[in-house]
Amino acid sequence: MKRRLLQFTIIISALLFTACYSWFENKVDMDVKTPKINLGDLMYQEAEITELSAPTQVIVSQGKYSGTIKIHWDEVPYATSYRLERAVVKEPNADTGIYEIPDEGDFEILSSYIYSNNYSDLILKSPDYLDEEYSYRYFYRLSAENIKKGLESSEFTQITDETSGWLLPPPASIDAAKGENSEYIEVTWKSVPQANKYLIYCGQNEQGHGMEYISEVPGNRLYFKDYLSQNEKGLEFYYKVCAVLSEGSQSAFTGLALGYSAKEGAPAAPGNIKIENGKGVSTDSLTIKWDKVEKDGYEIKYNVYRTSSVDSIYKLVGSNIKTLSKTDNSLLKTGIKYYYYVQTIATNENDTTDILKSPFSKTGPYITSNGNEISNPDTVVGWLLSPPSNCEIVDSDNPSMYLLRWTHAVGSEVTDYLYNIYASNTLNGDYQLVQQYLRPGSAELTLGIDGYFSYEVPKGLFSFYRVTTVNDETKDECDIKTSIEVAPCPAAPKSVVASKTSSLNGLQNYTPNTNGVYPVQITWSAPDGESPYGYYVYRSTKPDSSFRKITDQEITGTLSYIDQNETARAGTMYYYKVVSLNILKQGKNANEQNSDTRGYGAITRDQWFREYNKTVKKSQTKLTLMHKGSTDALGSESANGDISGTLSYNAKLDGLGARITMHYDNYAEYYVSGDANLGIYFLLTGDTNTSANMSANGSMDGTNRAALSGMYPGYAKYDKLEIKGGGAGGGYYIVCTQDKNGNTVLGEGNVDWTVGEEK
Repeated sequence: MKRRLLQFTIIISALLFTACYSWFENKVDMDVKTPKINLGDLMYQEAEITELSAPTQVIVSQGKYSGTIKIHWDEVPYATSYRLERAVVKEPNADTGIYEIPDEGDFEILSSYIYSNNYSDLILKSPDYLDEEYSYRYFYRLSAENIKKGLESSEFTQITDETSGWLLPPPASIDAAKGENSEYIEVTWKSVPQANKYLIYCGQNEQGHGMEYISEVPGNRLYFKDYLSQNEKGLEFYYKVCAVLSEGSQSAFTGLALGYSAKEGAPAAPGNIKIENGKGVSTDSLTIKWDKVEKDGYEIKYNVYRTSSVDSIYKLVGSNIKTLSKTDNSLLKTGIKYYYYVQTIATNENDTTDILKSPFSKTGPYITSNGNEISNPDTVVGWLLSPPSNCEIVDSDNPSMYLLRWTHAVGSEVTDYLYNIYASNTLNGDYQLVQQYLRPGSAELTLGIDGYFSYEVPKGLFSFYRVTTVNDETKDECDIKTSIEVAPCPAAPKSVVASKTSSLNGLQNYTPNTNGVYPVQITWSAPDGESPYGYYVYRSTKPDSSFRKITDQEITGTLSYIDQNETARAGTMYYYKVVSLNILKQGKNANEQNSDTRGYGAITRDQWFREYNKTVKKSQTKLTLMHKGSTDALGSESANGDISGTLSYNAKLDGLGARITMHYDNYAEYYVSGDANLGIYFLLTGDTNTSANMSANGSMDGTNRAALSGMYPGYAKYDKLEIKGGGAGGGYYIVCTQDKNGNTVLGEGNVDWTVGEEK
């Protein structure tokens, strides 16, 4: 576009010449093949689309589907694909019960190329009632992209509660009566939000095979009474339930609930049931004891069942037991409370087909007919001696220390616990005891309002820690292997630098993107006294938000990264954040943003000329004489840049032609991205001169330099540009690009005269 104004100037020069020599119009055959551009074409061009808008109207399904979360959004003009990222929050805040909005660094790429305006995020391929994912919250953010045309990707959508989703859970805490009534078995469960109805299935196979649909109840009812025939009384049945929403979505089924009705003459359930070592004493088993039950003429045996704090389904852990105790060591896990029930089995001594079963002992949590759980003073509950929960290491206010933090071990409301700390310098190495018998509430082990204990450990001494629980009464300790290792998150990397129009030690090794922009190199140093396992790199067009992770894998073995940004555009600053990772691939600490951490790639000579030309063409619109006709265009004038400097214009007759000189002196029109804090875009000093004969043919000369203080230093030479018929009609510019230190990035090369004429 600069040349279009230049062309206009040359036409004026020709008109000046005809004003002095009346024979010019009759003697010279003007070149009518060269297109002439009027000033209106220059002033009213449609604005170029360089970046995309963020998607709007993002709708995320919340409890609508059992294994999938669906996301929908409005299409973005000019977008050809979308990038979707997800962060998972596994539990709510302990104090507020609210799922907190995750940080940007918690998001991972879910899909880089979505070609429609909707997406189904498959969370569970085969949903099951035991899946933990039902309690998670999934947060999403979207960015619109058009990589093929090299448009700048949009900002991410805002992260809010509305952009979070969750799965449709199965009904929880299903239970079936066990001998309480001789006429029916009552099945109860907890409600599912938005449930329109519940479907009930029943069968007699303890593995759940061959179960049949028997009934449904409306969504406001949380129980079902299964009335039995005379032949069905005393038999064991298994039930499962699923929720159905009004639009037809169906949840996964619950686990199987065992139930049966009482048979006349059934024995009583055992009494005085207790767990001998159940309050955080044993590390591998729990022993249940009960009082003897007698019934004349019948042999008495016992079945023992259990449920847990994470699974309300009854599991048979001992059958036909003749003694009055049972030691349960069947895959018990730490951190879980187990509830035990004992059932009496009476077999007629004269007729072994006559078997009577008692109701289950009332030794678990009560579930009422509306699905609510209430406490039971007779509950028989036990747990293994378990390590503390939620162990982590964070920075301390003391710069030489870390805080080792954890929450209570299971059962701390009943059992007094102490804590031991072990440390090692290798992940799987030998851990040594570094602190013994830390007592909650002591000066060394403080308890915060957030429910976390805190203990200071020195930086640089050990790389990994484990915390074990000690029963204060027995001084028994949970196995160190059961505790989870934690490692400090390394400090933020130092000296993070993003290159600015750099040669990257040879641009011939790299290919520019479709916008003519080369990659950016990010370098950094390890934090003082630390050797992080690796690093993640993030990028944004803003210094304080919308960062996206650009490294799929952690960077190891090097302290640099080449960002081959497919949509990078000339004139755009990019902000970089590097996060240090420990060997567990955990990291929280990133560099602060400053002038060093923002960067941009070098650009091709053609693209350099296009960007440079924006300042030139705007400068010429400020001149008055060059836009006049005839001899009115003769003379001198100057114009000031919006930011700094002057453009001097002088037009005069020169022999049988015209000579126009235009000199720039520290001339600047634009800041980078319109932000003065980012510096001047192009700061020009030099000449763009034109000479033409009476045939309106001629040439240009002069060199115009872009200063080092601008975004893209370099220079353009005009000596090889041809003027034909009053306009640029051949030849080329010579362009050299430089870095901010004046070093050559791309040496002198030809830029065709048509570059910049594109629409």
